[in-house]
Amino acid sequence: MTQQQTFGNVSVLLPNGTADIAAKILAPRLATLAGARIGILDNCKEFADLVLGGVAEVLRRDYAPGEVRFWKKSYLGIPAPFIAEMAAGCDAVINGVGH
Repeated sequence: MTQQQTFGNVSVLLPNGTADIAAKILAPRLATLAGARIGILDNCKEFADLVLGGVAEVLRRDYAPGEVRFWKKSYLGIPAPFIAEMAAGCDAVINGVGH
């Protein structure tokens, strides 16, 4: 549970709730990347475009995916507004940052 406190005109969220530590089930691995629709999400960090461009190059060269498509967030600290589009159009998604 997140609490909120207000100091003057500034509201501050205090993330001192209970952590969700329950085990999660991982998504199943693809049997092959050949012919797969791969999405790549650039989180907008410095050099992420270079790192993820290199990943896409290796994928295309060595694994013959059907498609490699890029999405780029407008700012690191916000949720990606195109998650539903990515889920519908991709068999797997790589989410990465630079630095």
